[in-house]
Amino acid sequence: MANRNMTWQRNLGRIATGVGLLQICKLTATGEILNYIDFADPLNEMAFCLASFSLGVILIYIGVPQRHWNKLNIFKK
Repeated sequence: MANRNMTWQRNLGRIATGVGLLQICKLTATGEILNYIDFADPLNEMAFCLASFSLGVILIYIGVPQRHWNKLNIFKK
């Protein structure tokens, strides 16, 4: 029971962190983050945006349990 309880808490933390990273990616893509962070080069800003987007998507994917992904599989009989 304790393991199951910790699992949903870890998954919720991963999903929340992933959503936060996607918000940071949005702020970077719109240029609003330049009010808080000074990037030395536009390539650094683009790499930061790509890294936050990739990590956010990966954390959301990891945060959703496999049993939920199995329900979405339309090709499984």
